[in-house]
Amino acid sequence: MTLTRYPTTKPFPFSDVVEANGFLFLSGQVSMSADGQPIYGTVTEQTNRIMQAIRDVLQRAGSTMEDVVRVQVWLSSMDNFAEFNAAYRDEFPQGFPARSVTTSQLAFGLDVEIEVQAVCRTGTPHE
Repeated sequence: MTLTRYPTTKPFPFSDVVEANGFLFLSGQVSMSADGQPIYGTVTEQTNRIMQAIRDVLQRAGSTMEDVVRVQVWLSSMDNFAEFNAAYRDEFPQGFPARSVTTSQLAFGLDVEIEVQAVCRTGTPHE
């Protein structure tokens, strides 16, 4: 098995994405600037920023949102579930991937974290 790891540019000890046997495993994303500073806002604003970050990481790896097969979501409170769903709904026009949602106390006091797994369209991520 070949693993390809793509480290983050943020000041944290993780890879943005790891490719293994034709699948991409993205690290959890929160609403954050390129230099690792949290960006606060509504659940909708945080979700939109996170989904853009996910699109960027997938593109770097040669894939798109259409290749996402599973999504794991952490919310700071289930009170945010409806607002999150409203923002998330438009991200997958080709059909929704499998998904789980749970609650947790999130890094930096943010309200949303999203992690995805996807098929690696090209078989090998790109820099």
